[in-house]
Amino acid sequence: MTIIHPVQTVAALDDSSVIFAVIKNVILGYKREDSGSYKLIGKWVDEFDRTESIKNKVTKEQDRQINENAKKQKDNEGNVIVQKKKTEAKIPVPGPGAPPVYSCIRNLLISKDGSKLLSCADSDKSVLVFDIDLNNDTNCLQLVKRQPFPKRPNSITISDDGKTVVMADKFGDVYSIPTDGEPLKDINDELDPILGHVSMLTDVLFKTDSHGKKFIITSDRDEHIKVSHFPQSFIVDKWLFGHSQFVSSICSPQWKSEWLFSAGGDDFVYLWDWELGKKLSEFKYSDMIKPYLTDKHLAPSRFQNESNDIIEYAVSKIISFTDIPYVAFFVEATKILFIAKVDVENKKIYESTTLELPYNIISLDNAYNNEIVLSLDNRDSNGKDFIKFVKYNQQDGSFELNEKRSNELDACINELKSDSDITVEEGNIYPLYSTTTLRKHGEHYS
Repeated sequence: MTIIHPVQTVAALDDSSVIFAVIKNVILGYKREDSGSYKLIGKWVDEFDRTESIKNKVTKEQDRQINENAKKQKDNEGNVIVQKKKTEAKIPVPGPGAPPVYSCIRNLLISKDGSKLLSCADSDKSVLVFDIDLNNDTNCLQLVKRQPFPKRPNSITISDDGKTVVMADKFGDVYSIPTDGEPLKDINDELDPILGHVSMLTDVLFKTDSHGKKFIITSDRDEHIKVSHFPQSFIVDKWLFGHSQFVSSICSPQWKSEWLFSAGGDDFVYLWDWELGKKLSEFKYSDMIKPYLTDKHLAPSRFQNESNDIIEYAVSKIISFTDIPYVAFFVEATKILFIAKVDVENKKIYESTTLELPYNIISLDNAYNNEIVLSLDNRDSNGKDFIKFVKYNQQDGSFELNEKRSNELDACINELKSDSDITVEEGNIYPLYSTTTLRKHGEHYS
């Protein structure tokens, strides 16, 4: 049976009147009209053919080997023997039983002024920069820059003025590029990393301290959070130590910009004063999430005990509300959204509300007017519950689902149910749960 693929990533502009969503290798833009219904105003499909880039890499390696061998082969008079290519470079083809290759689009990030959309494409390990033109109802997305990198981008951030993109990759390097101008053709030769970690990077933020100095905050698989100066990013300002497991997500609230929340493979959400380099408090959520864990949270068989009851779980994403002292987060492969209140005066998280969604949460983003938007793994929903909206009720201080708005957006997404760009067979869903794979086991310490 063919279904619309679940929304892998979602981002909201301002009051959620404009929503951007990733489905497979497609970015869609939806605008809410005065009538309340949504309208498709943008679509971009990643049609990059990796065949040519693979061929170029094979050819480059072939040339390197020929040149290296040429230095060793000489005739009787001592002259170098010039070798010629015998055959055209062959493109490697996956053998029988090889896992499928997915050309995913990762991350969605909107610039502060709402004029640019950033994303990452697995197909050529690139950062994508789009101009957003809401006056163009035909297609509001225009790709203005596509910058490939040596390794796959894991996280991106953008400066407040919208002129600089910082990308953190899966091998621990961080790069900085302008949002405009032509892309670099050979980034290995033309651009050096601005900073690095010794393990996979998981998140990155641009920050300005109370004195106006700029910093980059990065987190990694090795339990580290690093604060570096910018643009002199080789100067490390401080480290934030306290995690015992990987850090998957960090965020800094607008209502307390010197604070930082972090979460990942630990049983806690941590609160820091990143300017002082001090841990302020921690919030234990593990007891609240355990009733909602399933067989999907069992550790891999090679790391199990005889009783087969070792569970592994992790926070996939944490965000802060824009105007009120609350943070929201979810544990991967669960239906539960945690919304935790922050005691600003006493510097701690002191209570938490949980909302149970109909399906597992995949992504989470914050919008203005104290609203958050999230996407669900709705493969079994028969074409509904793609995206949910959660809003703060000022009258009683509660949080509630805006089902009317969700239904309106579902109806608009379902208009594309015959579009092969976003549909799949039920058994061919892209990988949606990868956070817990960051957990290190004995093999990583040997």
